[in-house]
Amino acid sequence: MAVSPYWLAAVLLPLVCQATLASPRHTTIAVAFGESLEPYVIPQLEAGIELDIIRAALKSRQYEMKPVFLSQKRLPQALSDRKIDAVATIVPESGAKGAYSDVYISYEDKAITLTQRRLAIHRIADLTSYSISAFPLAGQYLGSEFAALAAKHPDYHETGNQIDQNRLLYRGSVDVVIADHRIFNYMNKRMQTDFGETPLPVSYHDIFIKLPYRVLFRQPALRDAFNHGLKQIQQNGEYQRILKRYS
Repeated sequence: MAVSPYWLAAVLLPLVCQATLASPRHTTIAVAFGESLEPYVIPQLEAGIELDIIRAALKSRQYEMKPVFLSQKRLPQALSDRKIDAVATIVPESGAKGAYSDVYISYEDKAITLTQRRLAIHRIADLTSYSISAFPLAGQYLGSEFAALAAKHPDYHETGNQIDQNRLLYRGSVDVVIADHRIFNYMNKRMQTDFGETPLPVSYHDIFIKLPYRVLFRQPALRDAFNHGLKQIQQNGEYQRILKRYS
């Protein structure tokens, strides 16, 4: 019996449309990142720990990622631009509305001192006696106790140049640096490779809680796909390989 091509089209077209919707077929997702925070975000290379993790998680679900770089202050409002599908390095406390992913990275800020000085720092209050160099807006991120200390500390300052933090510590210009340990170690490597400077042994004092970050998506379906992809790369070892790449 001959089958009408019109009948075939009527039957198969809905099925094709459903398959297309179910499979993203490498749809490109625009993700907003802060301008620069090596080794987490390296705009000139379109790489870094965060970009590589998010890219890998999305790729495992057949999505491509297009990074868009904005100032850190603009990130909470990034989804107001309809061309942006998701925002990285964000927390629900930012007030931004949308579909938040599972935690994909945690920053681990520490008090860092020269090992040779053997400074005893076991809690935030111990910082009172020492000069401190911290990253920008540290008081907003590291809790109320640290914010209160920083506000009244006579020898506390913040710098956006992370490599200068390392240098200040090694030159004895400050007693304590407050920084994420991955950023600090990465800047040590840059000091050696880019400037021929030799870092000194340091001690890390774990007095701060970890800062967990999520990706904010416009669409819950994309958030769900990302979460599945994140679990996949954590289970197959790719997540750890990314971290090791920048250690």
